[in-house]
Amino acid sequence: MRESLQPWFAKIIGPASAPAVVLLHAIATHGDMWAPQLAVWSQYYRLLIPDFPGHGNSPAERGTRSLDDYADRLLDCINRAGLNNVALVGLSFGGMVAQAFALRHPAELRALVIADSLAKVSPEAIGIWEERKKAAETRGMAAQVRATLERWFTPNFAARSPMILNWVGNMVESAQVRGYVAAITAIQELNFQERLPRINSPCLVVTGDSDSIVPPSVANATAAAIPGSETLIIEDAAHLSNVERSESFTEGVGAFLGKHLTQPTTSRAVSP
Repeated sequence: MRESLQPWFAKIIGPASAPAVVLLHAIATHGDMWAPQLAVWSQYYRLLIPDFPGHGNSPAERGTRSLDDYADRLLDCINRAGLNNVALVGLSFGGMVAQAFALRHPAELRALVIADSLAKVSPEAIGIWEERKKAAETRGMAAQVRATLERWFTPNFAARSPMILNWVGNMVESAQVRGYVAAITAIQELNFQERLPRINSPCLVVTGDSDSIVPPSVANATAAAIPGSETLIIEDAAHLSNVERSESFTEGVGAFLGKHLTQPTTSRAVSP
């Protein structure tokens, strides 16, 4: 029997009449990951910033097992906020959930940003994720911090930004093992590459030029599969490009959103 699923925790900021943009965070972080963008984007958009289960303020749960499950739960979160016709900006795991949403709920989507995110996981990567899952279950999240930060940031940025790395590392350590493992399980089934041509919303694919997880060649292949999509390669950035090069990410993605979100949306009544 599936357990009763609680609503996701989500913050909402920005003018009530502005176009709605939903920000989806990376695995082992939470909505605060978007802090570098919030002060600027909240002047133009109604921002909904959820925490995935077992991340931030959302409790872990057993009922969310696949990316499709996450996409359906995301739609519930959007509905509860009284929003519709939203743009999604998803980074890493958030970008995978955004792809699932675009394929599963296309009528609800106005624009899509897939940042530092794969569309298909390789057999080798499935094994790597399995090792991370077991390590988290046996050693806890604190043991995941160092290797995660090494993957997510360039060495130069890490050397000159210890306070920022400590901030991100604290997010990783605070993630619940159960939520982390659930997200890994969903990632291990990622296989959207052949379905990408079905996405019909305006789309921007973003990655850092030093992202070893999603190199520019992979991002370009994702963009090539989505009709009419655009690509943004951020210089001097690795995987968490919205943090490492926050100004380039904020302005580049913001310009794309501004181009496609020019008219206010109509909000539905908030669900009780």
